[in-house]
Amino acid sequence: MHQFKKLFEFISPIFKIKNGGTFGFQKKIFFRNSNSFQAFMTEKFEGIVLRTFKYSDSLMVADIYTKSRGRLSFLVPVSHNKRSKVRNVLFQPLSMLSFTASFKKGAMSRVQEVQPYTMLLSLQGDVVKSSIALYLSELLTYSLREGGEDESLFNFLDRSFTLLDNLETGYSDFHLVFMVQLLRYLGIYPNIEDCNVRSYFDLQQGCTVSLQPLHGYYLPPAETTAFVELLRTGYDTMHRLSLNRELRGRYLAILSMYYRLHIPEFPQLKSLDVLRELFN
Repeated sequence: MHQFKKLFEFISPIFKIKNGGTFGFQKKIFFRNSNSFQAFMTEKFEGIVLRTFKYSDSLMVADIYTKSRGRLSFLVPVSHNKRSKVRNVLFQPLSMLSFTASFKKGAMSRVQEVQPYTMLLSLQGDVVKSSIALYLSELLTYSLREGGEDESLFNFLDRSFTLLDNLETGYSDFHLVFMVQLLRYLGIYPNIEDCNVRSYFDLQQGCTVSLQPLHGYYLPPAETTAFVELLRTGYDTMHRLSLNRELRGRYLAILSMYYRLHIPEFPQLKSLDVLRELFN
């Protein structure tokens, strides 16, 4: 105990006191408990911003889907100084960032330096694209859970948002195709292999069936055939969709219901009304 006290007296002047007996340093941050010191290590990340919210007057929290560790939450200093290494204005929905942060599994990490690794200029300047981005960021916020690193999912998100940013026309149905493709990475893509002109689409079971379901979450055969075509559409064939505003709104409602049925605690998204208003 005497040796521990001496060690503490030696190192304490070079550390910042934080809440609850926590000590911070530039490269390592040490957490003291009854048995040992546990260190935060500085780590480099690539990530896509899902959302941000206020934590205090000087900090905000950013939920980011990272390439190496999946979804994580980070503390971001709020600064309006252009010389700051962390400019909070960079943390817009779906922004693609390269950054360093102090990291320890199971604890909140603090961003130390940040810069975009890909600039998505039209997602910020185009009203339609920025509305789509806002909706998709909220969709991902409630679809992706903490941790669960998946590099293939990260690459899909990276590829998708880069494509949206580069498209000059023909992106009115992008959000629908994205929602369909995301289902594959979430492991809830429906089974439509046995679909025919007499099939019903059972949203609750996530498959096409030959008999009308007893519950209310299904599509009749006439609507099932057309909806299954959407489920088979990728970015490369998206231009073939010729949806009017009514059908686009209907498919958005069906996909939203499918997400709510298959993802626990998935809410009615607030940005959904904005998207509907935009395309109406």
